[in-house]
Amino acid sequence: MNIHPLQFLRDLKSVSIATSENCIPYSRIIDVMLHEEEKLYFVTGRGKHFYRQLKTNPFIAITAMNSDYLSVRAYGPIEFIGEEKREKIFKENPILSHIYPGKKNDILDVFCLIKCKGELYDLSTEHPLRKRFSFGYEGEIDQLGYFITEDCTACGICKDACPTRTINEGDIYKIDPQYCVECGRCYEHCPHNAIEKPPII
Repeated sequence: MNIHPLQFLRDLKSVSIATSENCIPYSRIIDVMLHEEEKLYFVTGRGKHFYRQLKTNPFIAITAMNSDYLSVRAYGPIEFIGEEKREKIFKENPILSHIYPGKKNDILDVFCLIKCKGELYDLSTEHPLRKRFSFGYEGEIDQLGYFITEDCTACGICKDACPTRTINEGDIYKIDPQYCVECGRCYEHCPHNAIEKPPII
C-alpha cells in the first residue's frame, strides 16, 4: 500500500474523531483541514463540548474509510494552537467562509495532531492487507499481527485454525503479519501458549 495515511485522511477530509470525558467515549465527524509536516490540523468552536473535551484530555483517535474499503486508524496527542494557521485553513477550505463569514470566524480555534501511531487496512483485496505507521514517535513501529514465539512445537494446530491461511510451516511456524486480521483464533487454539497478542492500535 503506497499510500500516505495522513494525506489520505486530508484527502478524505470528513473523518470520525473520538474523545473522552468522565470515562465516557464520544465520537463525531470532523473535517481534517490541513496536512503539513506530518501533522494534521482541524478547527472547532469554543462553545462546543468537543472543544472542552480536547482541552481537558488532549488525546484523540481518528477513523476513516473510503469507498474502496481502505481504512485508516490513528491515535495520538493533540496541541491547542489557537489562531495559528487559521487564515491558511480558511484559504484551503473555502466552505468555512460560508459558515463563518468575515470576522465571525474568531469563534474557531485550531488544534493539531502533533504525532500519531496507526494502521492502514485494505479490505478490497482477496486477503485483507494491513500496514502500521508512526509519525513523530521515536523507535520502531509497533508489531503488526499475532506473533508465534520460540515455544512453538510446530504442531500445526494454529495453521488449521487460521481463517485467512496466513500461517506458514517451519521449525517455528510464522504468521505473515501484513495479512493477519488479528482475530485471535490461533491464539485461542494454541495448546502451548506460543502465540503473543499484538499491541493495541
